Amino acid sequence: MAEDAPTGRGPYAKSALRRAEIIDSAISVFGTHGYRGGSLRQIAKQLDLGLTTVMHHFPTKVALLAAVLDQEDAADTDFLDRSARNGFVPTVLAIVERNLARRELVRMFAIVSAEATHPEHEAHAWLRRRYTTVVADYAAAIVTDRRLGRIRTTVDEHMLADLVIGGWEGIQVRWLADGTDPVAAMHALMLALLDPAED
Repeated sequence: MAEDAPTGRGPYAKSALRRAEIIDSAISVFGTHGYRGGSLRQIAKQLDLGLTTVMHHFPTKVALLAAVLDQEDAADTDFLDRSARNGFVPTVLAIVERNLARRELVRMFAIVSAEATHPEHEAHAWLRRRYTTVVADYAAAIVTDRRLGRIRTTVDEHMLADLVIGGWEGIQVRWLADGTDPVAAMHALMLALLDPAED
């Protein structure tokens, strides 16, 4: 489970456990049926719960999707350590390769990200928070690689982080739409943006 998995007792721990069960079920249902094909009712049925119980924790499917994606992001809490050890470019490419086996999760991220750009969307705050966190982490990783001589570009690290993220999201959409190789495309993008030092 994610790092905030409940360990205590009482009503709060029970509620947190129930939320975790619903998120795990959502990953299964959305991964099988896709975001559009999956439903809160299917998730409730899989867990042998009433729909109202699921909606008590996640009032809408988008709210549940945001929780699923937050949990996926939590799996990369050691990104900065891995990047410092292996380099920014190899670490990002490893995530792209990992995502090849998580097509529906990538599709869900693309869907909710587009929808949540509207300021009144219920996932808007989540999206902005995610970008703030990821840009800061990527910028820090780029600074480390620059200091270690792994990359040679002198472009501002925050701008580079924005460009890597924006390019990555566009490449993922192309992969979902027509099968464009995301690993090769991301490799070419980062070579052009970061000017990595030759091995």
